[in-house]
Amino acid sequence: MSNDIIKFMRNRVSQPALELPAPTKNEWLEVLDAASRAADHGNLKPWRFRVYEGEGRNAIGQIYWQQALSELLNLEAAKEASFVKKAFRAPAILLVYASTQAHPKVPAVEQIMAASAAAQQAMLGLNSLGYGTMWRSGPACFTQKTKDLLNLDMNDQIVGLIYVGTPTGKKANAPADTGIEDRIEWIDC
Repeated sequence: MSNDIIKFMRNRVSQPALELPAPTKNEWLEVLDAASRAADHGNLKPWRFRVYEGEGRNAIGQIYWQQALSELLNLEAAKEASFVKKAFRAPAILLVYASTQAHPKVPAVEQIMAASAAAQQAMLGLNSLGYGTMWRSGPACFTQKTKDLLNLDMNDQIVGLIYVGTPTGKKANAPADTGIEDRIEWIDC
């Protein structure tokens, strides 16, 4: 196993402050093609990708606004812009979702896990090209209203909104100690 790959993985961090440039179309194609090599029980290829850039990010902003309307009583219409603006924290947003299907051996949860694995691989690929990423989700990602706003089917499940761009200023540093040893059990029979 290459120590360079392990070092690269260990140094991966979320980058919340992102600016232009975003990946080019060719870079997106290269990364998403590689991401599609994620583990996939049944070879169902359930992952789906959408790239939102420019004014296209308004569609993502609307899911934040609609979620706010559903949670906050008496929210003034004048506040809409502040919620929509959340989708403009990065020059590009990668929507990753699972398009699940009925399968006798591969339940929907495994298909969602495969899409999540593809999302992580996409992030690593984007990071390898020098881009910063920030995986976002939350209640707005899991509502029927969001599916309607984004024209997703009933069998689709969002796994994340990955904000993508060039990190501004100094990159965040990875924590020195992950504390992983407290999260591992060794079983020797």
